[in-house]
Amino acid sequence: MAQYHNIKFLNEVEGLSQRQIAKKLGISRNTVSKYIKQNEAPTTVNRQIIYGGKDYSDETKRVLPIIDQWL
Repeated sequence: MAQYHNIKFLNEVEGLSQRQIAKKLGISRNTVSKYIKQNEAPTTVNRQIIYGGKDYSDETKRVLPIIDQWL
């Protein structure tokens, strides 16, 4: 989620191109493009929609709410 906000800031406020953002953050230009097109930060609900409600292991299910809270 922090990366999403960082990408949005670099694009909208600093006016950097997708290629410049990708190079600066060391991530794929496709990832930058995907985040710029989104209107809201990714959340657990969005992950379930994108990945088709993948069955997570019991341990992963236990820690996902904690991770989302950190983000």
